[in-house]
Amino acid sequence: MKKYLLTLAILIGFNGVISAQFKLPSNPLSSSSEKSEPSGDINASQEALMSMVAEAIGDTLAAQALIAEAQGKAELAATLNNTSSKLKGGDPSNDDIKGAVLLTKDTAAEQKEVFSAGEAMSGGSKALYGKAVLPYIKAVAKTAKLKDPISNFMKDAQSTLKTTKNPMKLTKLKKTLDTGLFVGKNVPKLIISLGTSAKDLMSFAKKNDLDTSGADDIEL
Repeated sequence: MKKYLLTLAILIGFNGVISAQFKLPSNPLSSSSEKSEPSGDINASQEALMSMVAEAIGDTLAAQALIAEAQGKAELAATLNNTSSKLKGGDPSNDDIKGAVLLTKDTAAEQKEVFSAGEAMSGGSKALYGKAVLPYIKAVAKTAKLKDPISNFMKDAQSTLKTTKNPMKLTKLKKTLDTGLFVGKNVPKLIISLGTSAKDLMSFAKKNDLDTSGADDIEL
């Protein structure tokens, strides 16, 4: 009996050693790995960022509309105002935000050419430009403040994507963060473009003897 128990103990111990040495690796798609994946806070971060982007770009579009009116481009002014209203009206869609960013970018480039040309303003446009300068500079400064929130979001988004190991969840997450990643890629370039445009507008306004006192103290 003693020999039987001793043999049984040896076999059990040997089996434990074998199991430890040849333990199968854990399944990366198992519940243990699911727990290490992001909790979804990045979605809340994206929503907060989109709210800030909609507000700032909405103001910029409205200011660009004033410039468009001063340049005699009524149709463009209407488009800019309508897009601004969509953004600032509450709960704009992802496509609304993307379209607004691209529209702001194209308009900034187009209007900058006029500022850079430095042609003299006519009597009617001079009054309209006078109304546009301060709102434009304020809107550009407000948009520039998106730089840090965008940078922080992009760091979090990239970290979240890297730590998401489940291929299906990763694909879904990329789709969910599509608008935030679009903003992260395009708005920093837009900020630079708007900053240059704003400085050109200030020079253009001063050349035409417009009052820029309210805008001079705004840091771009």
